[in-house]
Parts: sequence; structure tokens; C-alpha cells
Amino acid sequence: MFGEYHNIRIAGIQAAVPKRMVDNRELAERTESKRIRKFVEYTGVLQRHICEKDQSASDLSTYAADKLLNNLKWDRNEIRVLVNITQSADLRTPSTAMIIQKRLGIGIDCLAFDVNLGCSAYPSGLQIVAALLQNTGGKGLLLVGDGDYREISEKPAMDSLLFGDGAAATAIGLAEGNDFYYTQNTDGSRFELLYCPWNGQVHMDGNAILLMGLNEAAQSISNLKEHYSINDNEIDYYVLHQAQKIIIDGILEQCNIDLKKSLKSYDRYGNTSSATIPVTLSENAELLRRQERVKVYLCGFGVGLTWNGAIIDVDTNNIYPLIETDQKYLDLPDL
Repeated sequence: MFGEYHNIRIAGIQAAVPKRMVDNRELAERTESKRIRKFVEYTGVLQRHICEKDQSASDLSTYAADKLLNNLKWDRNEIRVLVNITQSADLRTPSTAMIIQKRLGIGIDCLAFDVNLGCSAYPSGLQIVAALLQNTGGKGLLLVGDGDYREISEKPAMDSLLFGDGAAATAIGLAEGNDFYYTQNTDGSRFELLYCPWNGQVHMDGNAILLMGLNEAAQSISNLKEHYSINDNEIDYYVLHQAQKIIIDGILEQCNIDLKKSLKSYDRYGNTSSATIPVTLSENAELLRRQERVKVYLCGFGVGLTWNGAIIDVDTNNIYPLIETDQKYLDLPDL
């Protein structure tokens, strides 16, 4: 599926991660595990940031959004849409978006809701907010983030070494002369390849996800550019979901994309699920600011199974450097 929106502008991006950091290389040395050492080399995930006790994904999202709105000097009563994409909701009901609306002091003339989506969240979220703003007018806020406190085990499951916690806020507005092209695909018949039951552990068929990235996700990159006659030379940077090194390198090779045009963050932050793309943009803010405006290809893929992409121009002055925080709002009812 292909689609496009016009007069949609990314007004700013701010990402945040917990201050608590785990070094996978140190873990490998401390446990004297050759298996972990090889896994770290293979995946390229050297470090991860994970939530402190009583810290949640919504704490990170709210903190990032508050910083962003202050920097942009936005009137919070002009925000008409607040979409929060997470697989780490604070409560079963209501939506965490409503809790964040309260924390940010956004007025009642606003549509706020959660979306349960993981690795492909960011391009989908941009599409959702863009679609709603066409009718509501005003300004939109997209939040993405996942994170839960977890103990650091001396004998961790290998897959756990891939994942970090993080969140991001993106301010979206209406402005003439800004085009947004996207592609969306979903195959629910393969959901069992990557899922998590209630109060359970993540089940992932790593080989199947690798193949999906190298096949469907890679092909969708070529398809979107071809559909809208966008040449590779027009794309300044590609920002792929930061699954791990071997998948990203494989997709780049499949699509004949120059490594210098690919931004990364997996080495320092791991796979932050729904937040990997904006985390990567914030992590590379200094590089991006060498140009006033860049055209980026954003590619998400994973749980669902889903794979998608978006091509959009971004003014780099309002892509803010990633921040670390130990913020905890602690305003939820006792559970």
C-alpha cells in the first residue's frame, strides 16, 4: 500500500533514554562467556540503556515531549492530536496518552489515544498524525517509546542483550510545500514469529525476522522510491529500525545503499523498539545539522509482522540531541 500527504512538516524531534546503562562487553567479560562475547560482536549492540526501578516508558516520553515543546515554544492548547505508540502502557485503561496529556498540560480540545505497535511504529505514527491533522488543523504530537524496569541477570537470555529502553517526541504541523510519502504492509498470518503473551516473555524467531528484513523490508525500500520516482541521490540519509547490525547491513547491501548514508544508534542504545528511528535521528543531530534540511528515508519492520517506510524532508535545526534522564513522575494510582 502506498500513500502520500502534502503540507505536513516535522517541526521538531527529541529523544530520551534512561541514565542506567548496561555494557554488554563488560557483561561478557564478567561472566567469562565466549557465547555472549560472540553475540555482541555479531549483533553490534555494545551498550543499552534500561529503566530504573519505578521508571516507565511514559516517563521518558513525557520528559522528551516537555523538553521539545519548551524548545519550540509551542502553545500547548494548540495541540489537537496526541498519539502515543507503545507496547509498555502504564495501565490497562485509560490510554497512557491521556496520562501524558495531563502531565504536559495540554488542553481538552485534543484527541489523545494509544496505539499498540512495535518496531514499525514511527513511520506508521507519522502517517496517523498526518491523516488526522488534515481534518483537525492545529498541531500534532507523536510519542513513541517502550521500556520496563528489569533486573540485570548474570546469565541473561541472549535475545535480552539486544533490547534497550527509550522514547521520543515528534512535533508535527501543517506547512505548505512539504510532501510525505509512505508505504505500509502487514502480515498477521506470521504474528507467532514475534510475540509476547500477557505477563510473559518475548518469543522471537530470530532467523525469520532476519529474512523478513532482508526480503520484504528491503524490497519495500526499492518499491517506495520507484513508485514515486525518487532517485537514491535525492535521499540524504536512510534511518532503518535498529534491530541489530547484521540485519541493517544486509538490507543496505540488498538495496545497494552506501553505508555513509545510513545512520545508526544500535551500538550505543540497542533495539529500543518503537523509538529506534527518532532515537537514531536525535543521536545523530550534530551530523544532520551540517545541512539545513535533509530528505530522509525511514524504514520500520518487525512485530506484526509489519514493514513500512516513509520519505520526508526535515529541517535539522529542530532535531535536538538525545538526552539521558532518571525522571519519574510517580503520579499513577497504587497498583
